[in-house]
Amino acid sequence: MLTEAEAEALGEDGVLVEEDIILSGSTEETGGEVLTEERDGEEETVITEEEARQRKLAVKQKKQEALDRDGEEDGTDETEDGNEPEWNLKAVNAEGLAEEGEGKVRAKVAVLDSGVDYVTGINLEGYVNLVEGEEELSPIFQDLTGHGTGIAGIISGNGETGIHGVNPHAEVYSVKVLDRENKAPLSRIIKGIYWCIEAEMDIINMSFGTPVYSKALEQAVKDADAAGILMVGAAGNGGGAVEYPAAFPEVMAVAAAGPEAEVSEFSNTGEELDVAAPGEKVRVAAFFDGNQVTHGTSIAVPHVTGAASLLWEKDLTKPSIFIRRLIEESAKEMEGTDACGLLDVGYALEAYDGFAERFDEEGETPETGILKNTETPESFEEVNTDEAYVEGRWGGSNHQAAVDTGSKGKGFSAAAINVIKQGAVYPDQSNWQGGNKYPWWHGRWKTKESTVTDYKIKKGDKEVSRIWDVNYAAVLEMVTEVATEGGEIKPYMKCSYFPGMDSYTYHELKKNLNSLKKKYATILNSNTKANRKYFLYGCAIHSITDAFAHSTTKLDGNRIKHDGKGTVGNADKITYVPERYEVAVYVTRYLLEELKYDVFSDGHQIISGIKKKFKSGNATFKMIRLKKYINQNEYYDAILDKLNIDKTASE
Repeated sequence: MLTEAEAEALGEDGVLVEEDIILSGSTEETGGEVLTEERDGEEETVITEEEARQRKLAVKQKKQEALDRDGEEDGTDETEDGNEPEWNLKAVNAEGLAEEGEGKVRAKVAVLDSGVDYVTGINLEGYVNLVEGEEELSPIFQDLTGHGTGIAGIISGNGETGIHGVNPHAEVYSVKVLDRENKAPLSRIIKGIYWCIEAEMDIINMSFGTPVYSKALEQAVKDADAAGILMVGAAGNGGGAVEYPAAFPEVMAVAAAGPEAEVSEFSNTGEELDVAAPGEKVRVAAFFDGNQVTHGTSIAVPHVTGAASLLWEKDLTKPSIFIRRLIEESAKEMEGTDACGLLDVGYALEAYDGFAERFDEEGETPETGILKNTETPESFEEVNTDEAYVEGRWGGSNHQAAVDTGSKGKGFSAAAINVIKQGAVYPDQSNWQGGNKYPWWHGRWKTKESTVTDYKIKKGDKEVSRIWDVNYAAVLEMVTEVATEGGEIKPYMKCSYFPGMDSYTYHELKKNLNSLKKKYATILNSNTKANRKYFLYGCAIHSITDAFAHSTTKLDGNRIKHDGKGTVGNADKITYVPERYEVAVYVTRYLLEELKYDVFSDGHQIISGIKKKFKSGNATFKMIRLKKYINQNEYYDAILDKLNIDKTASE
């Protein structure tokens, strides 16, 4: 976390610093490095090749038996839609207010932030990445810090992963402007605002700020306001003056409030404030369908954004100032401050019709129309204060506060999650980039002949090159098993040890994995066995989730692909056959279950993810050579026939 002096220095350099205060839990800090547990000193048990094979066979047999049992869910938590909303939604009277409404026109909400990961609990309609050098990131791993994903969950969380948002049906668009350190130059923020204008967004969520005034930023804000966009910004932390862009009159400035219904001590205050919302001890969406508890004015902003989207959907012809005034006028009074009131979404909905009538008659500042909100803000003092200091936990359905350091059967520490995510984006940000050259890292089902230049097969007295199958299930198994050994390829890990593996892919994977040994010291904050395990498991997650982008076809057999000009095309569009990404996220959740127990993943987890989505319904896409590759990996299930296609329509 930046000190106040460091943040001020960055502001003077024209850099916006994210406003969220993240409190760490169960991590160690040594010399500025966040470390996971050290396991390199453990005494190792040496096993023979035959013992290794028998051990693997036993694991695979148990996994197959689980698949064969009718109704078996294979260990992953059920969706958590039935969970009761957290205190923050109760505090702003926003429980269950969103209406379904088939075909209803929704407000378009832009989250100008660090990106939003594709998680099953957030209604993400689209995204754009404006951060230089990060354009190739997979849609599943857009958010390198978790900040934007947490913000989006408060706006539109559907409860599936335990996070309920103010408006679960809001159309959320991720505009990635903050980098892996949650920072951005003013020029990129301005570019993001103009993107929102061109894309005709209705609302912009801006959970960041700077103490430094910028004329260029002010002009961008004025232009967005002139375009009818409602902007909602963070007042800032530190107890000082409201920061920009929230300090501009065109932006709604939001303060943070705690469970005791008082403005948070850390929240900036001033006459610019419009409303307060929960910003302490708030549970938010996180990486890999997980969640974390955090606080800051950043977290307060999306409550207001979600409320604005919900109110605006009653009549999108209303101007943004109408929504802004309605939110301000309907807020509850808070003790200890007259700067602003506490957001009350339910009362704003009740008062909507009367306020609209008066607004239409009298214009922007109607004198009456809303009876004063006399309800006393509810205090939620029972919120677990220990839980409030948890960062980045991924684990079981009960959301225990404890964050462990990667112990078997529990969740993952914040440091572990960060290393897993680092591995998950590595194939797109290293010399492994490119699906044609490195198909095993990017989920492609085969090589191209042009890639097979340094490995030949001898047939008689001549050497020939060929196009190879790339069994994505076998790749998943090899990388995750090497991961559980801390990156070491054991002597018994020959090509035949991994069912479905071909000799060329094995040769290249082995070369790639061994090349990392000289790089771990610079890639990882701490080169421990545990960190190498998490990193490589992340690389495996990238590989198999990419298969749902790069080895899939439409139902008619036409491949879903890039356009051939180096741009995204449909393969990486989350809105194009979105079920591909839903299955990919489910598969990721199953992989993490295996990682918790230090077990390799394979075709079993792929089948489990597919069954979770399509067991009781028809498939919406096909997966190339799915049945062949999973069967080669020694798993069998009828669900494979629903999605399998042996070759594309063009082959």
